[in-house]
Amino acid sequence: MVFGSSAGLISPYTKFWELAVSPLLAQRARGQALPHARTRARPIHPGSSYKVTKRCLERRFFLTPGPKPQSLINFIGYCLAYTADMYGIEIHAAVMMSNHYHIDITDPHGHLAEWKQLFNSLLARGLNNLRGRFDSFWSGDGPCDTLRPSDEDTLGDLVYTLTNPVKAGLVKWARQWPGFTTADWRFGQTRRFRRPDWFFNSSGDMPEEVSLTLARPRIFAELDDDALYDKLAAAIRAAELRAQSELRAQGRRFKGARKIEKQTWQRAVTRDEERFRVRPKVASGSKWLRLAQLQRNRMWERAYALAREAWLAGDREAVFPAGTYWLRRFAGVVVGQRPP
Repeated sequence: MVFGSSAGLISPYTKFWELAVSPLLAQRARGQALPHARTRARPIHPGSSYKVTKRCLERRFFLTPGPKPQSLINFIGYCLAYTADMYGIEIHAAVMMSNHYHIDITDPHGHLAEWKQLFNSLLARGLNNLRGRFDSFWSGDGPCDTLRPSDEDTLGDLVYTLTNPVKAGLVKWARQWPGFTTADWRFGQTRRFRRPDWFFNSSGDMPEEVSLTLARPRIFAELDDDALYDKLAAAIRAAELRAQSELRAQGRRFKGARKIEKQTWQRAVTRDEERFRVRPKVASGSKWLRLAQLQRNRMWERAYALAREAWLAGDREAVFPAGTYWLRRFAGVVVGQRPP
């Protein structure tokens, strides 16, 4: 489908750019203020899927598996299973690297913020207790939860998460990672984790055992569970082979599980890292899907800012856009319905 023009044929994407996105970019380039108050709020819509990423303080190896990884794996699995069950979070893939983690989830009930707070808190307090630390555990650089708008992007996210140890040059195959990973889980598979007696009180209210079922992501509805798993496995295999080829071309070798187990948690990554980058809120292999979602985010921010301005001026009937989280939960503001 195209639109007629004296200059030729114009695609809908070009029209969208000219009418919606380009004016905002031009306005910012001229140094003009936004047409509304700047806000840091983000919409949390029930049913959305995210890649959740969190880094350790100063990129230190607080999550390194160590020489006896099973205890750490059980603790992480226990915390993940307990909090996911409490807030109804669906876990699709997870990898705990030495100094950060990636978890791919779907949030059916809009409890993303509450789940992250509890999970990160349990993990930090437990591992600080294990290592005799009393300081901050997580980096204070803010959340990095990217929203994926398409099935292919979501599948790519799962591949990225599960092959992260391979791309980092640590192990040759994703399943060899000695820390916590779901690389060897199938969708629908359930694993059980016991309450760690070195952290949780046996007389407390934490359950003695919890279970975590790896949920199928809501993508490629035409495929059954086995076919989707095969598609994911093939994509993982291709990514592993690609990473191996790139490492050989650089004259490097994989570190291997034995060397990883000898890492101490006090260590930190020493290579340089680009700082002060924009943290993405949306990621997609399609430029146009990315732009469309960013424009929807801009419209949401404007509606939120205007409603907040009216509410602060005394209008307690001001309607906030669907997805408003903090003010709905703690201030009881009026929130509208999410458009279809």
